Amino acid sequence: MNINGTTYKDETPLEVVNILENNRLSHRGKRLKIYYGNTETGKDWNEIYDISGYIGRSTGSIKIPLLIHNKRSMGGSGILDHCIVKITETTKPYKVLYQHSKYFNPSS
Repeated sequence: MNINGTTYKDETPLEVVNILENNRLSHRGKRLKIYYGNTETGKDWNEIYDISGYIGRSTGSIKIPLLIHNKRSMGGSGILDHCIVKITETTKPYKVLYQHSKYFNPSS
């Protein structure tokens, strides 16, 4: 699926796409924390690397969403948008922007 020139996996929920795109396009975009997991069961994978930052996108012919460390960074890691089970803001009060209906963290 292609939204505003950014390519997302077809399996990515539209709600997740809208959150990422709105954040990317906002000049006041907030730093987000992305929780990856199993989108069938809602189980969090408990990833600890490359899970927080600002939303950007690549510059190739097929533009994908990227997680940028800070606003001055020139690049970042590709987002596994089809594996997102939760998205929160990283500043207090850590507002939950999206959560899979069956979300659970096995280490909690």
